[in-house]
Amino acid sequence: MRIDCHCHVFNNDCIPVKGLLQSRFGIVVGGRLSDWLIDAGKDGAISFLDAFRSRFSMDFDSLLGSLTDPSEKDGIRYLLEHPGQFVRFFLAGKRSVREIVADMIEKADDIDLWVPLMMDTQSAYEGSSPLCGFDEQKRIMMEVTAEARGRVLPFFAYDPRSRPVEAVRAAIEHEGFVGVKLYPPMGFKPCGNEEPAVEGNLQDLYEYCAAGRSDPIPIAAHCSWSDGVTSNRKAHGVNKHKEYYREMAHPSHWEGVLAKHGNLKLNLAHFGGAGEWERRALTGPLPAGKKNWADTILKLMKDHENVYTDLSFHGILVGNVRKAYSRALLETIQGVEEKVLLGSDWYMSALQCGLEDYWLRFKEAFPNQFNDMTGRNAVRFLRSEATKTFLPDFLASRNGYQSKYLEPFRDS
Repeated sequence: MRIDCHCHVFNNDCIPVKGLLQSRFGIVVGGRLSDWLIDAGKDGAISFLDAFRSRFSMDFDSLLGSLTDPSEKDGIRYLLEHPGQFVRFFLAGKRSVREIVADMIEKADDIDLWVPLMMDTQSAYEGSSPLCGFDEQKRIMMEVTAEARGRVLPFFAYDPRSRPVEAVRAAIEHEGFVGVKLYPPMGFKPCGNEEPAVEGNLQDLYEYCAAGRSDPIPIAAHCSWSDGVTSNRKAHGVNKHKEYYREMAHPSHWEGVLAKHGNLKLNLAHFGGAGEWERRALTGPLPAGKKNWADTILKLMKDHENVYTDLSFHGILVGNVRKAYSRALLETIQGVEEKVLLGSDWYMSALQCGLEDYWLRFKEAFPNQFNDMTGRNAVRFLRSEATKTFLPDFLASRNGYQSKYLEPFRDS
């Protein structure tokens, strides 16, 4: 059994595209350029690529000269230097959710199960909202899960500012979801929030997922220095603004949560991020401190039985430091190898390479660990009442399921 523990199947309608472009690439642009991006691609990849080059070379050349923030300039240059990757990413999101799922399963035919993580962006990007509301996104995800008959194990996105924990309970126990996805850079910390309602909702979530359970309901939390939300809140420069939100995902925020809910089952996704691991591969271990995300995650994994991490969107797998990266990572995870998961982060990783190439790189980087990372490690993380009881009951009430896909989650 091989499991992709971290992927995405929402499309462009489910996310605020303008806000995401601004966040991911550091681009603060006027409405005309953003609107052109959103409407582009109707005539296919080749036409889009040609239009992308001609249009952006004109718009971005003038824009570069007017920008003073280095991160904004880097974002513009990346788009100009890697148009193919951007086109692949953007066109992937123009398809329906069903098409994204079908394409993902077809391209990575040696992966048996997929764990798509929903996103709740309705309270995130000020002035930019998705076309498809959260409830509709959930309904589509439920239908796709039922149609997959056991091959799709979705995580329910939870933003504690948007809804109470009863929504999580319903999603897990009645709607086919097997875990919870948290994305702190959207504007909240795992604990220590100033708003009492937000803090209360999070504590209720941890209590529901962990209390009294021998196999807690799993939570996947974004845990890398990336994709901080850029909103209209006043801040001195985009860099400072984005860092304010990025730091909300820092693993140190989980120390207080785990001190109170010690058996919480948690995937601190991305293992601190590819950038930190690239520096490790090239220069060795980083000094202790606030910016050392990976060592903080590693300590939490060693101190707490149910804390895991995943290697998703590690772009250095496609770079020339791949061997140094795999060597540095394998040396670092000694003693916690059974808590490391693999995920493609598709289709976010379309910015780097195709899905088939991404899995091939993982196999080459970890030939002796690949089966465990995608197999028993993933099964152990995903095993809970949700995969053992709630999901089978949900599927049985819809299209049924293939027992071979859910059998591994039963008590061994």
